[in-house]
Amino acid sequence: MILRRDAAAETTASTEGRTAPQRRRLRWGLIIAGMVAGLLAVVGLGSAATAFQSAQSGEVGVVQNGYILIPTDPNLMGCIAPETTQNQFTNDVFWYPARQISWDATGGEGAERTPYVVVSNASAPAELTVPVVVTMDLTQDCDALMDFHRNMGTKYSAWMDSERQPSDGWTSLLNYAVGQPTEVTLVRLAQKYPWQEIWNDETIRAEFEKTLAAELPKRIQDRTGGEYFTNIQVTVGKPDPVNDELKAAIAREQTAVAEANAKREAADADLAVAESETKVAKQRALQQQAEIEGYPSVEDYLRAQLIDQGGNPYQPTVVWPGAPSSSP
Repeated sequence: MILRRDAAAETTASTEGRTAPQRRRLRWGLIIAGMVAGLLAVVGLGSAATAFQSAQSGEVGVVQNGYILIPTDPNLMGCIAPETTQNQFTNDVFWYPARQISWDATGGEGAERTPYVVVSNASAPAELTVPVVVTMDLTQDCDALMDFHRNMGTKYSAWMDSERQPSDGWTSLLNYAVGQPTEVTLVRLAQKYPWQEIWNDETIRAEFEKTLAAELPKRIQDRTGGEYFTNIQVTVGKPDPVNDELKAAIAREQTAVAEANAKREAADADLAVAESETKVAKQRALQQQAEIEGYPSVEDYLRAQLIDQGGNPYQPTVVWPGAPSSSP
């Protein structure tokens, strides 16, 4: 006959011969072991799909040491390069963009903010909007990227959200590092010129663009504490007065100037015609005078003209019978 004992019987047997405290410790040990085994089973099942972390094209991960049961120091351990996969069971991964990023201040769809507003100098003060787009790359050097995460990412919670899209913290970081220095520079430059020149002078727009491209790298580095952003490029759009009435007044002024120019041009044309006709008349008078001088007298010239027109300057003399003689 085969003897069989269930687990409860074995447990009862194992406790025989032990003191009460020993039996209590044994029971608690078994309970804790069961709980740990159950937790590990749940974690194992739940993390099977999340143990492997994949970086898609255009994103990079910063890995931080994690734990399940025994706490460890949350040190940064390295990076997950774009288009690679790593087993990061128990570790945390913070995702950042690994593509060209932008600070878009145009107010268009997907922009980070509306255009900047500046004020021209005191000679002709007015508010103008200035659209700006700054593009750059976030460093892909792992040591520098971990340093960026420590210094700036954790300050603003700037890593990408759960859907790996730019977060509000990322926008706040860019505003501090890029947006604010851009605004300060534009406000300073606008104080140099009247609003009409800022609005319509292409050389001034180009100056805004060139100055920002030269100054922003140093200002961004000063604010972030490192050379985390590279390949910085700036595009400044056409400034535009905030008050549309200013543009309407300029349009009316230009219309009035155009009308005045048209009238002046018409008068100049009439004057030119009159001067031309006067010259012609003078030439004709001189020509006629020369003709007259070719005759013995003016009367001879007139007789010749009459003859040319079929007239007879020499009328016959009629003597009536009985008329008194004109001789003495």
